[in-house]
Amino acid sequence: MFDVCVVGHVTRDIVRIGARQTEMPGGTACYSSLAMKSLGMDVAVVTRLSEYDRSLLDCLYRDKVVVFLGESPQTTTFMNIYPEGMEQRRQKVTGIALPFTAEDVDAIQAKVFHLGPLTRDDIPLEVILSLAERSVISLDVQGFLRESETNDSNEGQVRLTDWPDKEEALRLVTILKTDEEEARVLSNEEDLRRMALRLSEYGPAEVIITRGNRGSLIYNGDRFYDIPAFLPRRLVDPTGCGDTYMAGYLFLRQTVSDPGKVGEFAARTATAKLENSGPLMVGQP
Repeated sequence: MFDVCVVGHVTRDIVRIGARQTEMPGGTACYSSLAMKSLGMDVAVVTRLSEYDRSLLDCLYRDKVVVFLGESPQTTTFMNIYPEGMEQRRQKVTGIALPFTAEDVDAIQAKVFHLGPLTRDDIPLEVILSLAERSVISLDVQGFLRESETNDSNEGQVRLTDWPDKEEALRLVTILKTDEEEARVLSNEEDLRRMALRLSEYGPAEVIITRGNRGSLIYNGDRFYDIPAFLPRRLVDPTGCGDTYMAGYLFLRQTVSDPGKVGEFAARTATAKLENSGPLMVGQP
């Protein structure tokens, strides 16, 4: 049995920071699983991509992450555009892999299934229902709120809209992670703590709202925990920081019940990612 199985598409990420552009594997499945592996967890990934892009999985194989691979005519591809200050990312999607099915995960046993949808159709409700019958569900909700613009001037530009299946799906989720803007859209609240309270009412026992360099908030149904951000020694690449935060959270949550301590460790793990380009991998500080 795996400690965690991450369900999500490994992507081709094109990252543009100011005038500098790089291309690398990405997606929750990549960033979170490699960070978990670097922390010593036994990790598996369920993903789909085009046969022409299998080299995107080399970093997973190198670090001995077990991959359950399905084929797809396309690989999910994102362009992440940051200004020099690395705030207010603009994002475009230029390709989408096929969605997962319940059959893709039927034979896999894990203590936690961490779901990382990148678009609304990646992980159908039937998959969540199937997994919730036998395991703890952790969800990074971001993809379920994403819609791509279709007009000519903004084609492919990602915008956030509410998730139609949220009430039925979130009752199956134990740990919910959002960022602040996603939480605002999902809860229809403006105050941070009211966002967390509202989201917990849908069912999750633990709600995590990340806020970039303003830290994060954790609510466990009893109390709120304000987690500070930790300044990096150098600021290199923010892509995947939320995924890395969740890797740290799920790692320490195995043995520590105090959300404050778990959140602080998760925040420090995310800071280590900020100091490196690409996913946090085995052997990095």
